[in-house]
Amino acid sequence: MLRNFNDTLAAHCERIAVELFDNVNLPDSRKLQTAVELYFTTGDLKYFNIIMDNWDNIVRGVSRSGWYTYRIAKELEGQKKYRKQLEAYNAALKEYAESVKAQTATSPYGVPYRPDIWGAGWTVQSFGYEYSFLAEAYPELFPANTVFNALNFVLGCHPGSNQASFASGVGTVSATVGYGLNRADWSYIPGGVISGTALIRPDLPELLEFPYL
Repeated sequence: MLRNFNDTLAAHCERIAVELFDNVNLPDSRKLQTAVELYFTTGDLKYFNIIMDNWDNIVRGVSRSGWYTYRIAKELEGQKKYRKQLEAYNAALKEYAESVKAQTATSPYGVPYRPDIWGAGWTVQSFGYEYSFLAEAYPELFPANTVFNALNFVLGCHPGSNQASFASGVGTVSATVGYGLNRADWSYIPGGVISGTALIRPDLPELLEFPYL
Protein backbone atom coordinates (compact mmCIF):
# COMPACT_ATOMS: atom_id res chain seq x y z
CA MET A 1 0.00 0.00 0.00
CA LEU A 2 2.98 2.29 0.47
CA ARG A 3 4.17 1.87 -3.09
CA ASN A 4 3.55 4.92 -5.25
CA PHE A 5 2.88 6.84 -2.04
CA ASN A 6 6.23 6.60 -0.25
CA ASP A 7 8.49 4.33 -2.29
CA THR A 8 11.50 4.77 0.00
CA LEU A 9 9.56 3.71 3.08
CA ALA A 10 7.98 0.85 1.10
CA ALA A 11 11.43 -0.46 0.16
CA HIS A 12 12.63 -0.28 3.77
CA CYS A 13 9.53 -2.10 5.03
CA GLU A 14 9.91 -4.84 2.44
CA ARG A 15 13.58 -5.35 3.24
CA ILE A 16 12.93 -5.52 7.00
CA ALA A 17 10.01 -7.94 6.52
CA VAL A 18 12.17 -10.27 4.42
CA GLU A 19 14.99 -10.17 6.99
CA LEU A 20 12.62 -10.88 9.86
CA PHE A 21 11.02 -13.76 7.97
CA ASP A 22 14.42 -15.32 7.36
CA ASN A 23 15.84 -14.80 10.83
CA VAL A 24 13.02 -14.77 13.40
CA ASN A 25 11.43 -17.98 14.68
CA LEU A 26 7.76 -17.23 14.08
CA PRO A 27 4.88 -19.51 15.11
CA ASP A 28 3.72 -21.61 12.16
CA SER A 29 0.47 -19.68 11.65
CA ARG A 30 2.24 -16.32 11.67
CA LYS A 31 4.96 -17.58 9.34
CA LEU A 32 2.34 -18.81 6.88
CA GLN A 33 0.45 -15.52 6.93
CA THR A 34 3.69 -13.61 6.47
CA ALA A 35 4.64 -15.87 3.56
CA VAL A 36 1.34 -15.02 1.84
CA GLU A 37 1.92 -11.29 2.28
CA LEU A 38 5.53 -11.49 1.13
CA TYR A 39 4.59 -13.54 -1.92
CA PHE A 40 2.14 -10.90 -3.10
CA THR A 41 4.56 -8.12 -2.19
CA THR A 42 7.73 -9.52 -3.73
CA GLY A 43 6.51 -12.13 -6.21
CA ASP A 44 9.29 -14.42 -4.96
CA LEU A 45 8.30 -18.04 -5.62
CA LYS A 46 10.11 -19.23 -2.49
CA TYR A 47 7.15 -17.91 -0.48
CA PHE A 48 4.67 -19.57 -2.83
CA ASN A 49 6.49 -22.88 -2.37
CA ILE A 50 6.31 -22.52 1.43
CA ILE A 51 2.58 -21.93 1.14
CA MET A 52 2.01 -24.94 -1.08
CA ASP A 53 4.15 -27.14 1.18
CA ASN A 54 1.71 -26.23 3.97
CA TRP A 55 -1.46 -26.60 1.91
CA ASP A 56 -2.81 -29.54 3.91
CA ASN A 57 -2.54 -27.45 7.08
CA ILE A 58 -4.25 -24.56 5.33
CA VAL A 59 -7.15 -26.79 4.34
CA ARG A 60 -7.49 -28.22 7.85
CA GLY A 61 -7.39 -24.75 9.42
CA VAL A 62 -9.33 -22.82 6.78
CA SER A 63 -11.59 -21.33 9.45
CA ARG A 64 -8.52 -19.53 10.79
CA SER A 65 -6.50 -18.95 7.64
CA GLY A 66 -9.12 -18.62 4.90
CA TRP A 67 -9.37 -14.85 5.20
CA TYR A 68 -5.79 -14.41 3.97
CA THR A 69 -5.13 -17.63 2.01
CA TYR A 70 -8.11 -17.12 -0.29
CA ARG A 71 -5.94 -14.91 -2.52
CA ILE A 72 -3.68 -17.91 -3.16
CA ALA A 73 -6.71 -20.09 -3.91
CA LYS A 74 -7.97 -17.53 -6.40
CA GLU A 75 -4.59 -17.61 -8.11
CA LEU A 76 -4.74 -21.39 -8.41
CA GLU A 77 -8.07 -21.31 -10.25
CA GLY A 78 -7.79 -22.66 -13.77
CA GLN A 79 -4.39 -24.27 -13.15
CA LYS A 80 -4.68 -28.03 -13.74
CA LYS A 81 -1.50 -28.64 -11.77
CA TYR A 82 -3.21 -27.52 -8.56
CA ARG A 83 -6.72 -28.85 -9.26
CA LYS A 84 -6.75 -31.28 -6.30
CA GLN A 85 -5.42 -28.68 -3.88
CA LEU A 86 -8.06 -26.20 -4.98
CA GLU A 87 -10.85 -28.77 -4.73
CA ALA A 88 -9.81 -29.62 -1.17
CA TYR A 89 -9.65 -25.94 -0.25
CA ASN A 90 -13.07 -25.15 -1.71
CA ALA A 91 -14.63 -28.15 0.03
CA ALA A 92 -13.16 -27.04 3.38
CA LEU A 93 -14.34 -23.49 2.75
CA LYS A 94 -17.87 -24.69 2.06
CA GLU A 95 -17.83 -26.76 5.25
CA TYR A 96 -16.69 -23.70 7.21
CA ALA A 97 -19.46 -21.59 5.67
CA GLU A 98 -22.04 -24.17 6.77
CA SER A 99 -20.54 -24.15 10.26
CA VAL A 100 -20.83 -20.37 10.50
CA LYS A 101 -24.42 -20.56 9.24
CA ALA A 102 -25.31 -23.13 11.91
CA GLN A 103 -23.67 -21.08 14.67
CA THR A 104 -25.36 -17.82 13.66
CA ALA A 105 -28.73 -19.58 13.60
CA THR A 106 -28.45 -20.24 17.35
CA SER A 107 -27.76 -16.59 18.21
CA PRO A 108 -30.15 -13.60 18.09
CA TYR A 109 -27.20 -11.43 17.05
CA GLY A 110 -26.60 -13.13 13.71
CA VAL A 111 -22.98 -13.94 14.53
CA PRO A 112 -21.29 -16.91 16.21
CA TYR A 113 -21.56 -15.98 19.88
CA ARG A 114 -20.75 -18.17 22.81
CA PRO A 115 -20.15 -15.98 25.88
CA ASP A 116 -16.76 -16.33 27.52
CA ILE A 117 -16.02 -15.66 31.16
CA TRP A 118 -14.49 -12.30 30.28
CA GLY A 119 -16.26 -10.71 27.35
CA ALA A 120 -16.60 -11.67 23.69
CA GLY A 121 -16.57 -8.27 21.98
CA TRP A 122 -13.02 -8.56 20.69
CA THR A 123 -13.71 -12.08 19.42
CA VAL A 124 -16.76 -10.88 17.48
CA GLN A 125 -14.75 -7.96 16.08
CA SER A 126 -12.01 -10.28 14.84
CA PHE A 127 -14.59 -12.61 13.34
CA GLY A 128 -16.32 -9.77 11.48
CA TYR A 129 -13.04 -8.40 10.14
CA GLU A 130 -11.79 -11.75 8.87
CA TYR A 131 -15.21 -12.79 7.55
CA SER A 132 -15.42 -9.60 5.45
CA PHE A 133 -12.60 -10.82 3.19
CA LEU A 134 -14.39 -14.12 2.57
CA ALA A 135 -17.70 -12.35 1.98
CA GLU A 136 -16.08 -10.25 -0.72
CA ALA A 137 -14.26 -13.18 -2.33
CA TYR A 138 -17.02 -15.81 -2.04
CA PRO A 139 -20.37 -13.98 -1.73
CA GLU A 140 -22.24 -17.15 -2.69
CA LEU A 141 -20.92 -18.86 0.47
CA PHE A 142 -20.52 -16.01 2.93
CA PRO A 143 -23.43 -13.52 3.03
CA ALA A 144 -22.28 -9.94 3.56
CA ASN A 145 -24.98 -9.25 6.16
CA THR A 146 -22.98 -11.28 8.69
CA VAL A 147 -20.28 -8.60 8.58
CA PHE A 148 -22.85 -5.95 9.49
CA ASN A 149 -24.24 -8.19 12.23
CA ALA A 150 -20.77 -8.29 13.81
CA LEU A 151 -20.54 -4.49 13.60
CA ASN A 152 -24.02 -4.10 15.07
CA PHE A 153 -23.12 -6.45 17.93
CA VAL A 154 -20.17 -4.25 18.91
CA LEU A 155 -22.15 -1.01 18.51
CA GLY A 156 -25.12 -2.21 20.53
CA CYS A 157 -27.62 -2.41 17.65
CA HIS A 158 -29.24 -5.70 18.57
CA PRO A 159 -32.36 -7.24 20.14
CA GLY A 160 -33.03 -6.63 23.80
CA SER A 161 -33.18 -3.68 26.16
CA ASN A 162 -29.42 -3.24 26.47
CA GLN A 163 -28.27 -1.08 23.54
CA ALA A 164 -24.85 -0.26 24.99
CA SER A 165 -22.02 0.15 22.52
CA PHE A 166 -18.68 -1.45 23.33
CA ALA A 167 -16.90 1.38 21.46
CA SER A 168 -16.18 4.39 23.67
CA GLY A 169 -17.77 7.55 22.33
CA VAL A 170 -19.61 5.70 19.55
CA GLY A 171 -23.34 5.08 19.82
CA THR A 172 -26.08 6.63 21.93
CA VAL A 173 -25.02 4.62 24.98
CA SER A 174 -21.30 3.84 25.01
CA ALA A 175 -18.65 2.65 27.42
CA THR A 176 -17.17 5.88 28.78
CA VAL A 177 -15.18 4.16 31.50
CA GLY A 178 -12.66 2.23 29.46
CA TYR A 179 -10.24 -0.39 30.64
CA GLY A 180 -7.43 -0.23 28.15
CA LEU A 181 -4.10 1.59 28.42
CA ASN A 182 -5.79 4.34 30.41
CA ARG A 183 -7.68 1.95 32.65
CA ALA A 184 -6.74 3.56 35.97
CA ASP A 185 -7.96 6.98 34.92
CA TRP A 186 -11.73 6.42 34.94
CA SER A 187 -11.67 7.80 31.42
CA TYR A 188 -11.63 6.52 27.86
CA ILE A 189 -9.99 6.88 24.49
CA PRO A 190 -12.61 7.71 21.82
CA GLY A 191 -13.07 4.70 19.56
CA GLY A 192 -11.45 2.33 22.03
CA VAL A 193 -13.38 -0.92 22.35
CA ILE A 194 -13.92 -2.79 25.60
CA SER A 195 -13.98 -6.58 25.66
CA GLY A 196 -17.73 -6.73 26.26
CA THR A 197 -20.14 -8.48 28.56
CA ALA A 198 -18.57 -10.48 31.37
CA LEU A 199 -20.34 -13.41 33.02
CA ILE A 200 -18.62 -13.76 36.36
CA ARG A 201 -20.84 -14.82 39.25
CA PRO A 202 -21.75 -13.92 41.91
CA ASP A 203 -20.68 -10.27 41.44
CA LEU A 204 -21.58 -9.94 37.74
CA PRO A 205 -19.11 -7.09 37.11
CA GLU A 206 -20.74 -6.32 33.77
CA LEU A 207 -23.40 -4.51 35.77
CA LEU A 208 -20.82 -2.19 37.34
CA GLU A 209 -18.89 0.79 36.06
CA PHE A 210 -15.21 0.30 36.78
CA PRO A 211 -11.87 0.74 35.04
CA TYR A 212 -10.38 -2.56 36.24
CA LEU A 213 -10.61 -5.15 39.00
